[in-house]
Amino acid sequence: MHKDLFTAASTGVLLPLEGEVNTRYGVIPYRTFAFKPARLGEYPAMTPSMVGAIGRATASLSRIDAIGTNIPNPDLLQRPTIRREAQSTSALEGTYERLETVLAAEYEVGESKHGYNESMREVLNYLDATDHGILSVQDGRPVSKSLTRELQQLLVSGTKSDGPQAGDIRTTQVFIGANTRRIEDARFVPMPPGQQLDAELNALFDWWESRTDPGLMVLDAAMFHYQFETLHPFTDGNGRIGRLLILLQLMRRGMLKQPLVSISPWLESRRAEYQDLLLGVSSHGAWEDWIVFFCQAIEESADTAYNQIVELERIRDRYRARLSAYGASTRRLAEELIGVPYVSVPIVVRRLQMSRSSASNAIRNLVKEQVLMPLSGGSSRTVMYVAPEVLNAVR
Repeated sequence: MHKDLFTAASTGVLLPLEGEVNTRYGVIPYRTFAFKPARLGEYPAMTPSMVGAIGRATASLSRIDAIGTNIPNPDLLQRPTIRREAQSTSALEGTYERLETVLAAEYEVGESKHGYNESMREVLNYLDATDHGILSVQDGRPVSKSLTRELQQLLVSGTKSDGPQAGDIRTTQVFIGANTRRIEDARFVPMPPGQQLDAELNALFDWWESRTDPGLMVLDAAMFHYQFETLHPFTDGNGRIGRLLILLQLMRRGMLKQPLVSISPWLESRRAEYQDLLLGVSSHGAWEDWIVFFCQAIEESADTAYNQIVELERIRDRYRARLSAYGASTRRLAEELIGVPYVSVPIVVRRLQMSRSSASNAIRNLVKEQVLMPLSGGSSRTVMYVAPEVLNAVR
């Protein structure tokens, strides 16, 4: 890590770091620096830009929370939102699966991932972790270190990062962004492992619990996210867990009753800026730039979610009007498409507990009404169908 990037306005201290690594060329010593952030305390000096950004983000969250409270069966709308988040948050870490593939996956939380490739298993693990986190905060659990460790364990389950230390605070040194794979060339080196790292993580969660002003919740989340990513407490999954915690914090504080906001797609489209601004807080104390950026992510993500929900409700209303003459099975399947735009006969049989003949007839009716489109040839037992209006609304 390059020491000269850090100025006197840095939000922490550089710690000398040396050791050696085993390579195919033998044992090679290294000498560099790691960054230990100062513990969070009082808020940075508030500027008009920060106040405005916090206010807009809070207002956008209030609007999406209101519509989420009033819609019937919000579980249907949660499904595409969470899957979109799973796809984008994984893509930010270099694990890429097409959104359409994730939306079409028949996987339900807690099921076996046998048959899926490794990148898809990581995405599906995120669904498991998200479900566990949401149920935990809905049951009244605080967003704590213990919950975060459980989330990380679920996230890495069955992947190359799984092992005896899954869910544990890291005991090895890590570094980020080194194309040469040399720690000296790393873009960022988090603080060393050990009791001090554990103490800093405890202090971070204590700080979070001490924040009580609902009007500043977005500011709290921005500062927490910076600190969590900078501490980098796990050997893998820090970015995905950190972004999941944003959603859980919003829900725990009562800003969102339903998990209807997906933040990672916005961040994914601005990946370099996201990473640069996090580093900027560490290197020269650029809190304002980071907080305004974070608030913009919340605001625009909440506005996108609001517009998607409005459009999905319009689609549902059109389906109801178009299908009023059909039987209950057809209408029920059309409602389900709002949360599951990809279906097949086996999927309908399984999800809606229909007979195969009822599922086939319902799909046939929806194809006739151009609600569904077949994706490939073959018999109805094997063909996948998509609801294009729904897919376009959630992409």
